[in-house]
Amino acid sequence: MNKTLYELPQSARSDQTVSGGFINFFGGERYYAIENVDKMSPFFISLVSDSDHWLFISSYGGLTAGRVSPETALFPYMSVDKIHDSISYTGCKTIMRVEVKETTFNWEPFNREHDGRFQINRKLYKNLLGNKLCFEEINHDLQLCFRYFWMSSDEFGFVRHCELQNMSDQVVSVDLLDGLQNILPAGTPRTLQSSSSNLIDAYKWTEFDKNSKLALFTLNSGITDRPEPCESLKANTVFYLGLGKPKVLISSLQLGKFRRGEMLREEEHKRGIRGAYFVNESIQLKSKSLHQWQFVANTEQTQAQVVSLIRDLKEPKVIRRAIFQSIETGSDQLSKIMASADGFQLVREENVAVHHYANVLFNIQRGGGFVDQYRVSSADFSETVRHFNRAVYQRNLLFINQLPAKINFVELLNKVQDQSDSSLERLCSEYLPISFGRRHGDPSRPWNQFSIKLK
Repeated sequence: MNKTLYELPQSARSDQTVSGGFINFFGGERYYAIENVDKMSPFFISLVSDSDHWLFISSYGGLTAGRVSPETALFPYMSVDKIHDSISYTGCKTIMRVEVKETTFNWEPFNREHDGRFQINRKLYKNLLGNKLCFEEINHDLQLCFRYFWMSSDEFGFVRHCELQNMSDQVVSVDLLDGLQNILPAGTPRTLQSSSSNLIDAYKWTEFDKNSKLALFTLNSGITDRPEPCESLKANTVFYLGLGKPKVLISSLQLGKFRRGEMLREEEHKRGIRGAYFVNESIQLKSKSLHQWQFVANTEQTQAQVVSLIRDLKEPKVIRRAIFQSIETGSDQLSKIMASADGFQLVREENVAVHHYANVLFNIQRGGGFVDQYRVSSADFSETVRHFNRAVYQRNLLFINQLPAKINFVELLNKVQDQSDSSLERLCSEYLPISFGRRHGDPSRPWNQFSIKLK
């Protein structure tokens, strides 16, 4: 990703009014930006992807996220009010000790409990596709700007891209502690996330591999009341890119020590407590320079996938390019999904076009859209018939095997009617090859899964 220095408007220092508008940002992509977002009441944001990610985030920064369903969450699945309040213990946490002219300042971006210590401006950016979100805080006293993006990759999971920009004319030394808190282990039952979270803590097992810098978040065993063996064989994973050789912490236990300027000790194994992933590194920022790094988190990784990832992390530059290529591929796929549903308009008022796009986006998320318009995969149709009625499948196996690889749905229905099999005709009439339907909106409401296929 190219390093782009963004100019700070001169009026931003004194103007504390809330405003919004469309801008070109981060790689020249079109975003909507809200200036002084912290002066607004908290609101809720849904971040979408072309794949099976779900991420709901508060304008304060608290969030819940995962893949497929709440049963495979990366951060605890909570109701909206709790997400607004969770910024201090769930999700992103950044603490900096900044040395300017031999004086050290503690700066914690987006920590609302520290409001008033510095003159700051906070902004929120969301791209028009709806799959990238950026939080930004400008510290005018220290002449520093910190921003982080949430993005997604089908192959690698969730990507948190961070940037620290020195806007002053002098070199600045920064002792950085940045990362993610309250990361769930794989296999955490949804019902226990809210009703018995302390019980889950007792089963948590977090490990850090020093060679690859990969952290594994697992359960010591499956959580069950039955007297039976119950292994936990999958892991949620986190790793970093873009830093030198930082210390890595896999808990939040040493945050207080860092604030006091004490020496931190790298952590390799923690059990019975909430997992986290922090990096600690000293950075020298030249005048008008920018430093970037990334955290990449994924859910429900098998042992084979973990071993493969450890092997890939031996080439960090290669995997970094692959991650950003995957992100752009996902954006392209999302654009195609939305274009197939007539989601794009070109009108004189940009906000009208964006409003139309949002309406179409949430409508197809409610019910999904047809895969490849009305062209049906015969293999998928065959699997559907076999799944719902094996007897009908066996009775019509010769007919099904003779179907072309792709067939128009109306043509398929006509061919099925010619077979004079009412059960097969019923299954075909009920067959809905839809994609992209998934839960969206307020996690306080029950989770609904419309998705038959995600791709």
